Amino acid sequence: MSDAFTDVAKMRKIKEEIKAHEGKMVEMTLENGRKRQKNKQGRLIEVYPSLFIVEYTNSGSNPGKIENTYVESYTYSDILTEKNLIHYLD
Repeated sequence: MSDAFTDVAKMRKIKEEIKAHEGKMVEMTLENGRKRQKNKQGRLIEVYPSLFIVEYTNSGSNPGKIENTYVESYTYSDILTEKNLIHYLD
Protein backbone atom coordinates (compact mmCIF):
# COMPACT_ATOMS: atom_id res chain seq x y z
CA MET A 1 0.00 0.00 0.00
CA SER A 2 1.35 3.44 -0.85
CA ASP A 3 2.00 6.20 1.68
CA ALA A 4 -0.97 8.22 0.39
CA PHE A 5 -3.38 5.41 1.24
CA THR A 6 -1.75 4.99 4.65
CA ASP A 7 -2.14 8.70 5.39
CA VAL A 8 -5.81 8.62 4.36
CA ALA A 9 -6.40 5.67 6.69
CA LYS A 10 -4.59 7.46 9.54
CA MET A 11 -6.59 10.63 8.93
CA ARG A 12 -9.87 8.68 9.02
CA LYS A 13 -8.83 7.06 12.32
CA ILE A 14 -7.90 10.45 13.83
CA LYS A 15 -11.28 11.91 12.82
CA GLU A 16 -13.15 8.94 14.31
CA GLU A 17 -11.22 9.16 17.61
CA ILE A 18 -11.82 12.89 17.94
CA LYS A 19 -15.52 12.53 17.07
CA ALA A 20 -15.85 9.83 19.75
CA HIS A 21 -14.50 12.26 22.37
CA GLU A 22 -16.70 15.24 21.44
CA GLY A 23 -17.87 17.07 24.58
CA LYS A 24 -15.06 15.64 26.72
CA MET A 25 -11.96 17.17 28.28
CA VAL A 26 -8.72 17.09 26.29
CA GLU A 27 -5.19 18.32 26.70
CA MET A 28 -3.57 19.87 23.65
CA THR A 29 0.21 20.00 23.31
CA LEU A 30 0.94 22.82 20.88
CA GLU A 31 4.23 23.35 19.10
CA ASN A 32 5.16 27.03 19.38
CA GLY A 33 8.22 26.96 17.22
CA ARG A 34 11.67 25.66 17.81
CA LYS A 35 11.74 23.35 20.84
CA ARG A 36 8.90 25.23 22.54
CA GLN A 37 5.66 23.57 23.53
CA LYS A 38 2.57 24.73 25.34
CA ASN A 39 0.05 22.48 27.09
CA LYS A 40 -3.58 23.57 27.37
CA GLN A 41 -6.58 21.79 28.84
CA GLY A 42 -10.04 22.40 27.45
CA ARG A 43 -13.28 20.83 26.27
CA LEU A 44 -13.67 19.43 22.75
CA ILE A 45 -16.93 21.21 21.90
CA GLU A 46 -17.47 20.80 18.14
CA VAL A 47 -16.24 18.47 15.42
CA TYR A 48 -16.52 19.31 11.71
CA PRO A 49 -15.35 17.46 8.57
CA SER A 50 -12.10 19.44 8.25
CA LEU A 51 -11.49 20.83 11.76
CA PHE A 52 -12.43 20.61 15.42
CA ILE A 53 -12.90 23.25 18.12
CA VAL A 54 -11.63 23.24 21.70
CA GLU A 55 -13.00 25.63 24.34
CA TYR A 56 -10.58 26.85 27.01
CA THR A 57 -11.31 28.62 30.28
CA ASN A 58 -8.75 30.79 32.04
CA SER A 59 -9.83 30.98 35.64
CA GLY A 60 -8.08 33.75 37.50
CA SER A 61 -6.02 32.64 40.47
CA ASN A 62 -6.41 36.07 42.05
CA PRO A 63 -9.63 36.76 43.97
CA GLY A 64 -12.05 38.88 41.97
CA LYS A 65 -10.39 38.12 38.65
CA ILE A 66 -12.86 37.47 35.82
CA GLU A 67 -12.99 34.05 34.19
CA ASN A 68 -12.15 34.17 30.49
CA THR A 69 -13.48 31.60 27.99
CA TYR A 70 -12.17 31.34 24.44
CA VAL A 71 -12.09 28.81 21.60
CA GLU A 72 -9.40 27.64 19.20
CA SER A 73 -9.76 25.51 16.10
CA TYR A 74 -7.37 22.82 14.91
CA THR A 75 -7.15 20.76 11.75
CA TYR A 76 -6.82 17.00 11.62
CA SER A 77 -3.64 17.40 9.59
CA ASP A 78 -2.06 19.17 12.60
CA ILE A 79 -2.60 15.94 14.54
CA LEU A 80 -1.49 13.71 11.64
CA THR A 81 1.78 15.62 11.22
CA GLU A 82 2.23 15.80 15.01
CA LYS A 83 2.42 19.58 14.94
CA ASN A 84 -0.18 19.42 17.73
CA LEU A 85 -0.88 16.44 19.97
CA ILE A 86 -4.20 15.62 21.61
CA HIS A 87 -4.58 13.66 24.86
CA TYR A 88 -8.02 12.56 26.07
CA LEU A 89 -8.62 13.21 29.78
CA ASP A 90 -12.13 11.77 30.21
